[in-house]
Amino acid sequence: MSAPVRGAPTAVALALAAMLCAAAAATQEPEPEAPPGPPEAAETTPQEPEQPPAAPDAESPAAPVPDPDRIRFELPLPEEEGGGTVAGTTSELSYEGSLAVLSGGVELSYQDVKVRAERIEFDLDTEQLEASGDVVFDQGPRRLTGTTMSYNLGTDLGTLTEVTGQVTDDYYFRGSRVEKTGPDTYVVEHGVFTSCSPEDPPWSFRFRRVRVRVDGFARARSATFRAKNFPVVYLPYVLWPVRETRTSGLLVPKPGYSSRRGPSLGLAYFQTLGRSFDTTIELDLFAGGAPLGAAGSGSYLGLGNEFRWRPSETTTGRFEGYAIRDPDLDEVRWRANLAHEARDLPFGFRGVVSIEEASDFDFFRDFERRGDRNSIRQLYSRGFLTKNWSAHSVNILFDNRETLVGTDRLVELRQLPEIEYRLRSKRLGRSPLYLQVRSSAHLLDVERSERLDAAYGRADVLPELTLPVRSAPWLALSVTAGGRFTWWGDSLLTSVERQEDPGDSDFRGESLSRFVPTLTAEVVGPSFSRIFDAGGKNFSKLKHVIEPRFDYRYFDDFDEQERIPLFDEIDNLQGANVGRFSLVHRLLAKPVEERAGAREILSFELFRNYSFDEETPLQFSTDREQQRRAGPLGTLVRFSPSNTTNLRAEATYNTLFGGIESTSFSSSFSLPANNRIGVLWSTRRQPELDVTRTHQIRLSTQIGLVPRRLMLASSVNYDIQRSLLQLQRHILSYQGSCYSLSLEYGDFLNGDRRDREYRFMVTLKNVGTFLDITGGQSEEF
Repeated sequence: MSAPVRGAPTAVALALAAMLCAAAAATQEPEPEAPPGPPEAAETTPQEPEQPPAAPDAESPAAPVPDPDRIRFELPLPEEEGGGTVAGTTSELSYEGSLAVLSGGVELSYQDVKVRAERIEFDLDTEQLEASGDVVFDQGPRRLTGTTMSYNLGTDLGTLTEVTGQVTDDYYFRGSRVEKTGPDTYVVEHGVFTSCSPEDPPWSFRFRRVRVRVDGFARARSATFRAKNFPVVYLPYVLWPVRETRTSGLLVPKPGYSSRRGPSLGLAYFQTLGRSFDTTIELDLFAGGAPLGAAGSGSYLGLGNEFRWRPSETTTGRFEGYAIRDPDLDEVRWRANLAHEARDLPFGFRGVVSIEEASDFDFFRDFERRGDRNSIRQLYSRGFLTKNWSAHSVNILFDNRETLVGTDRLVELRQLPEIEYRLRSKRLGRSPLYLQVRSSAHLLDVERSERLDAAYGRADVLPELTLPVRSAPWLALSVTAGGRFTWWGDSLLTSVERQEDPGDSDFRGESLSRFVPTLTAEVVGPSFSRIFDAGGKNFSKLKHVIEPRFDYRYFDDFDEQERIPLFDEIDNLQGANVGRFSLVHRLLAKPVEERAGAREILSFELFRNYSFDEETPLQFSTDREQQRRAGPLGTLVRFSPSNTTNLRAEATYNTLFGGIESTSFSSSFSLPANNRIGVLWSTRRQPELDVTRTHQIRLSTQIGLVPRRLMLASSVNYDIQRSLLQLQRHILSYQGSCYSLSLEYGDFLNGDRRDREYRFMVTLKNVGTFLDITGGQSEEF
């Protein structure tokens, strides 16, 4: 098989190729240099300097002092062989004719080649070099070590035995013998590759013999993948590229197992399409197994493709599609994703396209391996253009939202398109007024049911003027007034009209318009504060602020609200004439570090809403006989003593029936060693009937059982009211020096059935997922 290079080397075959390429490049012909000058002498010994070396400057490092026990040498090469000088140092040097014998920590260099060994015999006539004893061979940035080396500087051919090599911090290899057999061909025998430490690696790829052609391919026979010394996978023949650029070829096979589809083998082929494009074709073979919740043994065949492009630094994209033949349903099921971004479009626009489609929502439940995606019940696709300048922004949006409601009802909402203009708050000249505008035009396509199926236009504009008033430093007032105008190209029949003439559609075929005056006001103060000396290790000062607030909002009622087709929050604008009274206590702390600003560590808010409209009470009984314009009494507490700890608690008390109406508590703790704990607890009650409607708790944790090694991540959703486990997912992962193991268990409600599944994965450093085993079962309700 041929393994490609996709950007940074990640596939195992590519990494192995990189190692062998290093072995090849280490004995490759060096780049030509300027001819060296004539040698001073065939042999020189260290001499005393004419003057003692000057003392180094206070700001300069000391100059190296020559070792008086070392011999410096320069060995001239014959001019007919290219000339040049081999130079270095040694402890002993002797001659046997044209043979120079060097021993005792020899260091030798020629052009960009450097050799270190305990003993080197160099023939000046033939330029043959024989090295032994802890041989280190450097050429450029690459290094090889071995026991013995035979190398000819003239022919650029040679061998190195008991070789170990390292190209980067992550790639290691060994070989019993590396031989250069031609200008760009090499043979490596009995080789071992790994991304682990080369001494007793946890995993490795081993091969009997590899032939390498620089900037070509390497061909290996009898390759095996091993865990420690135990062979796991045998590959009789492997072909991979020996290049640093992206290269077409087959990726490493991925074996796996699924209880639904049986044993599997994932194959992939990578193809470069120029400098800016590439594609990967995937083929998944499944032997067949028992499907979830049913018996079956049909074979599955999955085919996928990933196409990537990056024609410029500001334009990137990716398409991913996957289809699988499902023998249980005797049909092809599929999913597709498209993502594209262009950040430098004409006129300063930025464009984004994101599309996700699938043949059916059950595809994710049946075939998606990621736990956070196998319960998907909504698909959202969009494309937009956006531009921001000064206080203005323009957005053009196309989108499509498909939502599965229940088990068989599909709701589709589309904007084809939406054009939005916004003006952020901007002061009008030298006046005290600030103008802000939100406006949009839409072409909407709604398909909620057979009767609620139509396409129509909509326009909406909301200009507002804000007047801030700063009468005193302890009092702040701002008033915002405006009006919202909305036009719909179609409208709905009222309930009375549907009874009189049901027809085939709830749309009446007539436009509708609405104008709603708006008014909001905010009063903060009078505020009171006091500063205290904290005298603690973390905070130097504390500031207590008491801040009464009043917020008011007014939206006029619309008499024909029943005729408005609902699409989003623009349509569902309810009349309001409500004020919110609140008393806020805030505690701010200034850290001991003087440069750090104060931050809020604690707040307590007591609040209550009040309706100024007699016909719109905020508390009432089921039969509407009892009612109050004042809403429930609420309290909200936030506590953040540090950047790693956050707590929030809220409760509302129904004063009409004297009981708790709702409670919620959430907290998150970030602990050392990347540990985290999160809790969310909530209740909803009906005090009139003394009935609890909902009572749920959600827990999430990430705990390092063994620091930087063994990690447990869990999430649990439990419905206390119904004594029902909605979801639990636990992932136990072990991070080794060059590999990771992951064991995952999930149990979750999925519509009208409960799914239980497990997954075991082995991931190798610089290789990716090497083994993936999944399984599970299902229970219908």
